[in-house]
Amino acid sequence: MGDHFEKGQHTLLNEGEENEMEIFGYRTQGCRKTLCLAGSIFSFGILPLVFYWRPAWHVWANCVPCSLQEADVVLLRTTDEFQTYSWKKVMWIHLSSLNSELGVTPDHPLITDEEYIINRAIRKPDLKVRCIKVQKIRYVWNNLEGQFQKIGCLEDWLSSAKIHLKFGSGLTKEEQEIR
Repeated sequence: MGDHFEKGQHTLLNEGEENEMEIFGYRTQGCRKTLCLAGSIFSFGILPLVFYWRPAWHVWANCVPCSLQEADVVLLRTTDEFQTYSWKKVMWIHLSSLNSELGVTPDHPLITDEEYIINRAIRKPDLKVRCIKVQKIRYVWNNLEGQFQKIGCLEDWLSSAKIHLKFGSGLTKEEQEIR
């Protein structure tokens, strides 16, 4: 169950790295969630305990497969010999709420600089970012490449000279708060 996926519903996270995982997209359905709630009540709490020990069953019971772009829940499976499952909710970060606190506007350098991954992840009209947090690492949805990408690390396109030119004077207080 859960192995027949179309293009866009399944991809690799951290491809080629030690912590490589498969990621599957799911969308929560209200009627399934209601049935699981009723099952929890009638099983006297045994069903949530089963779902705790089998996270894939929790997702399969409450959600239907969909593309990663539309997903509100993602199922993660490690690619090692154990193939352990975990699930995460997809969160939305509203950058417009940071506007009053940090002065983030649509013409802010963080938003206008095309080279940043965060810029490719921002949904422009309403300044929102989709993200998940896995093993204390935040991944944002890259709209151009159609996948979740690690944020907050050095990117391949940055040479040492570019790093020195761009960040030699340090980050401003606003940039520190955003990151």
